[in-house]
Amino acid sequence: MLLFRGASKLDTFRLRWHACEKVSTHGQENCQIHVSNASAWIFSALRCKPLTISLDLYGFANLELPHALFTCSSLEHLELQFFDSRRAATEPTYVNLPNLKKLKLRCFKLSDPVMEMILSGCPLLEELSLDSCSLNFSCMKSDLLRCLAIINCRGSGLVEFFLPNLVSLSLKNEYPGKTKLSLKNTPSLVKVSVFYHHFVECYFSGAEFEFFNCLTTVTDLELYGSGVKELLEKTVPNCPIFSNLKQLTFGQWSINEKLDLLCQMLQHTPNLEKLTIVHKKDITYVPKKHERSGEVKEKCATGQIPFRCEHLKVIDIRYSDPSGAHELVGILLQNISQGERVRIDLSRF
Repeated sequence: MLLFRGASKLDTFRLRWHACEKVSTHGQENCQIHVSNASAWIFSALRCKPLTISLDLYGFANLELPHALFTCSSLEHLELQFFDSRRAATEPTYVNLPNLKKLKLRCFKLSDPVMEMILSGCPLLEELSLDSCSLNFSCMKSDLLRCLAIINCRGSGLVEFFLPNLVSLSLKNEYPGKTKLSLKNTPSLVKVSVFYHHFVECYFSGAEFEFFNCLTTVTDLELYGSGVKELLEKTVPNCPIFSNLKQLTFGQWSINEKLDLLCQMLQHTPNLEKLTIVHKKDITYVPKKHERSGEVKEKCATGQIPFRCEHLKVIDIRYSDPSGAHELVGILLQNISQGERVRIDLSRF
């Protein structure tokens, strides 16, 4: 239908196709047919001046993206997602997308010239998501970018960000890598989400204190994963006071393993209004002898690491295993002086 609809305007074109690649001659012929069909559909969609194009493709290692895809003046939202680690998506040679506001790239190689070309060729770009990309650029500068997500990306060096109007930042890495991220100019940040499964060689390894110093303007902070726990162990005692922080989501590890870490973090959030704790039992964690005897529990329960959150209204505890959840409630109530005014919700996930 797309091939015969002419050039009448199209709001959205989405192509989600996971083709099977085979090594046989017959399989290669089928693959070439798939590539030809996909190319024809993309060209037809571009003639219709769409506002949104979303390509979600697996098994198209030979697909060459048309140059017109990077010069379509009508586009406001573009998603190019490839799900084949063997394929490094073809770098555009020229970008001119004057009305593009949202861009999502997956499995792209991004060098300094390519990143500069994207940012200069998309003068209205406000939201950028990079997933499983090779970050081979050293600097990202934009006065307009408001939302940035970096997911499972890898590189070999330091990447500096100069984004004065960045409002939202999401960092997720489930695999260790060598890319280091440095926030140089982000005074407008209000929402930050960080998830690290591994701490070793995480995105800001070696610049942890610098990273936390850039979060003093944040009002909504999410810190997830065992890698983040290790990061906090290094930085929390000396991190700045987060006076603007209203909502904190914390955990996805066994909170009872490091209760003092939670207490120390709360010492730096005097204006916190909502605390969400994600308590996940770590099956690999073996309590030490003094922990099994209850020494740690007693230490925390006596309030030796007190914190004052006078504006705290809600504590939301989400747990995968009830073990330790009720103990956690008791410790929080003993450390919060106005505990009777705090609503505590427990839910299982």
